[in-house]
Amino acid sequence: MKKIALLIIMTLVLVSAQAGVVDHDKMFEAYLKGDLQTWKTELVKYTSAKNLTFNDKCEIANYLYGYIGFIVDGKGKQAEVESWLKIFDSYIELMIKNPKTESMGHLYKAGSSGMKAKLYKGKLVSYGVTTLKELDKALELDPNNPLAVGLKGNSKYYAPGILGGSKSKALNYYFKAIKMLQANCPKVYRWNFWALKLCVVEAYVGLGEKEKAANYYNQVMKAEPRFTLLKRSYESGNFGNHESE
Repeated sequence: MKKIALLIIMTLVLVSAQAGVVDHDKMFEAYLKGDLQTWKTELVKYTSAKNLTFNDKCEIANYLYGYIGFIVDGKGKQAEVESWLKIFDSYIELMIKNPKTESMGHLYKAGSSGMKAKLYKGKLVSYGVTTLKELDKALELDPNNPLAVGLKGNSKYYAPGILGGSKSKALNYYFKAIKMLQANCPKVYRWNFWALKLCVVEAYVGLGEKEKAANYYNQVMKAEPRFTLLKRSYESGNFGNHESE
């Protein structure tokens, strides 16, 4: 019995040691509510933790990717955005240097450049070019990177038609990324998976396809009734509404 008890304790210690600093369930619940304050509080705790592992930084990077994007869209203070970008960029450089995370590193660099394009209007063109270049690099390294496929959808959705933008083409990328994540979705990417569904509803609304938007919205809400961020966004028509309740 003593040996069994010792084995159980050792197993629990090992699992705890491998768990990392990020509370994925807490972050996912906060995303569903559009609760940015919880994300901010948690990210301050995670990025300040001592002895972060490489895997910790990779996981934190995904939440930084979402959080910084949200506060940039919400017209957050430039100093705060720059402070978060500095941490995000430092993690990105580490990921690019590792062959196993190189594609994700370039994907996040594309995201970082896109945020800087919004933040620094005078450098919109140069950062815009970097965004597309880094996104292409991420997809070249891994065509099956679901987050890169999803970001490709965003680039199609927001780009003007003269530059290849197309809301209908954006939908194709969103659905492709959703299918990829549906087949294999680690906890760290759960919020990305549901964010893509929000993007689909937004795209249908943007295309003026109200019936398809309503049908897909109802389908998503039936699958995840706690998705109050989508409910609030759909009912208000403001899909940039990522504010804490």
